[in-house]
Amino acid sequence: MKLKKLFITGVFAVSMLMISAMASATQSASILYQETNLGGSLWQYDYIFQNNSDAGEYLYKVNMDFGQLLDVTGDTLPSGWTATMWEGTNNTSYVDAFTTDTSFDIAPGNSQSGFRFTVNQQVGNLAYTAEFDDHAGNLSASLGNTAPVAPEPVSTILFLTGGATLAARRYLKRR
Repeated sequence: MKLKKLFITGVFAVSMLMISAMASATQSASILYQETNLGGSLWQYDYIFQNNSDAGEYLYKVNMDFGQLLDVTGDTLPSGWTATMWEGTNNTSYVDAFTTDTSFDIAPGNSQSGFRFTVNQQVGNLAYTAEFDDHAGNLSASLGNTAPVAPEPVSTILFLTGGATLAARRYLKRR
């Protein structure tokens, strides 16, 4: 009897752990950008789409909202991706990009670069909707805001070291 009760308690505990693990599974993306001022009111944006999903879902579509009408020229998209408003110059309030075949979907834990457009004003962080597919017919979406690419730690260290070296040389020359 004791063994049966212990078995049932163990099965219940394992079941609860599995349910809580499934409930905490989320789909999320990070949409990072590099912003370049081209002059003459033109700004270029290069994007990296990262799939942070821990639910085993593939990122296949991203829609970015400008919140106003802007002149947008789509420059490049990675192989296997297309877009509604990415070709030519469009007066639009959004851009989107999506895969044309599931083999180009971004797998969980992976990223894809090569998304670029030019716009007639600085837009910075944009609201986006990322859409996911588990390749079993289940779709989901998450919302977020784009973020600038953080500088690499090594680049920052080299920049600071170089600046300190130049400052030290200048100080020593004055003496």
